[in-house]
Amino acid sequence: MPAEILPTAEGDLGRTPFAHLLVYVLDKQLTGALFLREASGVEHAIRLEAGAPVKVRPGDGHVMLGEMLVEAGAIDEATLQGALSMHGLLGDALLLAGCVERDLLEQTAARQFTLRMTRLFGLGADTTYSYFDGRTDLVDDAAPTSTMHPLAVLWAGVRAHAAASSMMAETIERLRDVTIRIHAAAAIERFAPTPDEREILDRIRTSELSLAQLFAAGFAPEETLCWMVYALVITRSLDLGIGTTPLCAEIPPEPQPATTRPVTLARIRLRAASHRVGAAAPDLAGDGERSRVQPRPRKRGRPSAFTLAARRIGTPPPMEAVAVTEPPPSAVVETDPSPPAVPKPAAAEPPTTEAPSSESDKAPTVPMPPEGQPDAARPAHALYCLATSRIAERDLAGALAACQLAREVDPTQPDYAALAVWIRSLLGGADLRARVAELDALLEAREDHAQALFYRGYLRRRIGDEQGAVQDLRRVLDLDPDHQDAARELHRIAMGKPAKRPSGLFRS
Repeated sequence: MPAEILPTAEGDLGRTPFAHLLVYVLDKQLTGALFLREASGVEHAIRLEAGAPVKVRPGDGHVMLGEMLVEAGAIDEATLQGALSMHGLLGDALLLAGCVERDLLEQTAARQFTLRMTRLFGLGADTTYSYFDGRTDLVDDAAPTSTMHPLAVLWAGVRAHAAASSMMAETIERLRDVTIRIHAAAAIERFAPTPDEREILDRIRTSELSLAQLFAAGFAPEETLCWMVYALVITRSLDLGIGTTPLCAEIPPEPQPATTRPVTLARIRLRAASHRVGAAAPDLAGDGERSRVQPRPRKRGRPSAFTLAARRIGTPPPMEAVAVTEPPPSAVVETDPSPPAVPKPAAAEPPTTEAPSSESDKAPTVPMPPEGQPDAARPAHALYCLATSRIAERDLAGALAACQLAREVDPTQPDYAALAVWIRSLLGGADLRARVAELDALLEAREDHAQALFYRGYLRRRIGDEQGAVQDLRRVLDLDPDHQDAARELHRIAMGKPAKRPSGLFRS
């Protein structure tokens, strides 16, 4: 870990098991770098984005992609050495040479990420950790990030190494006489359980027995029931009667009035993305192990009716600086912050040539779908539009869920990443500086993304960086002279008006 940078939080796995650390960062939607240092001195690094581990860099080169391909019989050792001798990513070299199929490479990289993350759950209690909030640059490489769902990471890790947790035995003992009820909003499918595990979960759901009675029923080995119940407890997926909300809770749809006739816009089939192209740290030599999939160029056309209906989106309120302290050692995290209300969007105003004097906040433009192509043909964009409409309805949890799913379906679209940062800010309890750091990372790859620049400029002013705010806002107007929000904010700065708390909706 970098010696010259002070960590935001630190501790050891004896007091806070690794599974509890991941629950904490997911619950708080933290973005930054987590370092694990074993007693032997070997150090592992994890990059976190919005609470999800997206990159892992083992300190001892555990599970190398090239070796996995050789073991699978996809390539031989001579081919591997030849690819490693080339500059760039190992995956690029193998694909360009026609040595492996892309699907096989993707599957192997996803398995590599899973194996590397799962192994960390088994680290000893004397392993120490250090967390650096907002510092995603500390764990970076040429490979793209993984999109394996964090609940699936947790489930796989507890499955493999539940016994390594210093809190599992105590948790199971406390639950022995407690009725085990799976919470109605628990995101069970996000755990990616095996068919056998899903059957056990279904039996737990329907039986409503105490843990001791489940052991006696004998429909699953006691060891299996222990780790599954433990995983359900720490992710708050059990209804223990204390009013907690499960991690990544699935919000049931609101029932339609009996008089409302449903209208089918389109049928969309979404393929679950188990990983984003690229998953782990690169192999030695050759700079990396993966190939990047370049997004196809998008044509801009007229907005569809779906897009026009979803134009309003929210603006994050300023977040108080959060001092991340050591996560509490309890097995159940009881925090369930409620999002602040979002004012309804102001009525549309005709464009003007001068910077508007109105101080109302308005929502950013939704990207237009390709000409002649309906939103339904682009599920990620449809989800993005759904996120904007949810914000207009003040359903911030639903907006974030839709936006995150859009990112899983199409991780190449920076609009979705920028909007996700924006929505998370509205939920409160986060750090504006951390959100600015996320936009910094996004703009490193897309330096001319006008809306991300506007978001960063707007937030920079709220954290006292007025010079940086002016620079960003002027750059927005260079890229888009008609960006009314940027002109309005620059006008406020020129008039010496104080930075406002972002409490409404923006429209450009």
